[in-house]
Amino acid sequence: MNLWAKRIGQLAALPVALFFFSCEDEASKLGYKNPNTKFEARYVEIPVESSVLLLDSQRTSNFVFQNETNRLLVGQYLDDDFGTVTAAAYTQFFTNNTNKLPTGAVYDSVSLHLQFDFYSYGSRDSTTAQVVSVYELSEDLDYGNRRNYFNRSQAAYNSLPLGSKSFLVNPPKMEELATEDPDTVLSVLVPLDPSFGQRIFDKALDYASDADSTYINYSLFTQIFKGIAITSDNGDKVIGVTPFSTIRVHYHQDTIASTLDLGFVVVANFSQIKSDLSGTSLSGLTQYSQDFSPPDNRRYIQSGTGIYTKLDLGKFFEFCDTVPNVIITSAQLSVDAVEESSLPPPSSLLLRILNGATNFTEKYSRNDEQDNRDLVLYNPSFPAHTGSLRFDVGTVNELDSAFYAEGDLTPNMTYSSSTKSFRGNYPLFFQQLASATEGKRRFQHFILSPSSPSSPNTKTVNRVVFPKENIKLKIHYTKPTTPLN
Repeated sequence: MNLWAKRIGQLAALPVALFFFSCEDEASKLGYKNPNTKFEARYVEIPVESSVLLLDSQRTSNFVFQNETNRLLVGQYLDDDFGTVTAAAYTQFFTNNTNKLPTGAVYDSVSLHLQFDFYSYGSRDSTTAQVVSVYELSEDLDYGNRRNYFNRSQAAYNSLPLGSKSFLVNPPKMEELATEDPDTVLSVLVPLDPSFGQRIFDKALDYASDADSTYINYSLFTQIFKGIAITSDNGDKVIGVTPFSTIRVHYHQDTIASTLDLGFVVVANFSQIKSDLSGTSLSGLTQYSQDFSPPDNRRYIQSGTGIYTKLDLGKFFEFCDTVPNVIITSAQLSVDAVEESSLPPPSSLLLRILNGATNFTEKYSRNDEQDNRDLVLYNPSFPAHTGSLRFDVGTVNELDSAFYAEGDLTPNMTYSSSTKSFRGNYPLFFQQLASATEGKRRFQHFILSPSSPSSPNTKTVNRVVFPKENIKLKIHYTKPTTPLN
């Protein structure tokens, strides 16, 4: 007997009394009578309770996982729903090679070359100036501790800037290049204090004369040059900056001009992301990991700042209790009537699993027997599929090692601009969730957070708003009409 037949054989004949659900006979929807009179194909729309959470410790640092998106965010913009959103970048820098300066090299100047990675969020106006300032850090960054730099982290820096720059950004052009010519390099040059460059150049001279190896010794170099902070003084956009940006020390030898390049790759760096929620419906969202119900009866999600919509699937378990051994043929989770805005919504949402008692994300540990047991029980070998319970390994989302439910067709809930909705299909996950198997946790609480390979969570500030009643769980299922032998 195959496993599906065995599941059907275990069904008990119990009546369904779901006065709080919208439950229909599937035959009326299909337009023809069910030929198998022993089973009924049914449909139910289950209410999903929700709230808004502010989660702590959203990692924004780079170079933790091999395949993750590495990005720094700089800028600011005003959002009517989320207030003023501000991003600043903190980074170490280090020489890109071990080449020595030629004899007779003379220092000229120093500049910061910020290279954009085509991400921007906020105003699409290409005529408003963005202003950034660069400061030298006075506090160490720890590369070994880079996994613990979060959106709320910061490092102290000197009060006087090394330099500032005003420039223009064209978001539509960035989007075009990202699609049609992603190898294009867009950057802006920020002139820096000459004495800052002279200090770096002097260390390069010491290395060239074999007097001191500090210039090529990461530990020694970062004790002297702790790094820089890049802040936003004015503007209406948050911009993505690639770690392939460089500090460039300009020099000449005779009549030949050259540079020393010091980069941000594989050093400690992160983005600080803040939002001032005062004057918005989220002004009461002041405590981490506490359920909050906005007074306007809307739900909010924003990557980077840690604002998420929490789902409570308690009504789903009430439904399962009335239909033991239910066979779920379709389970669609949707968010409808997404509000239109000049700020586009994220391309997809991920269904992350939450510990309802603490409101922290459930993290996978290879040393935890329960975690390993759940991975097996939620990922049966029939039918062949990619799995219904996964945990983050840095390629899709940045809540490190957090469990999430994986959809059958796509991992995420994808956004449709034509229907203004997010939809995800999770029949295999909800089938396992409905089954009260011994030794398996039945997860009840989740968060919706923006996440996709092209728009990773915590390294964007994408946002979405929708009415709270527009979160829906639609279940198609089969139940017996008579006792089975």
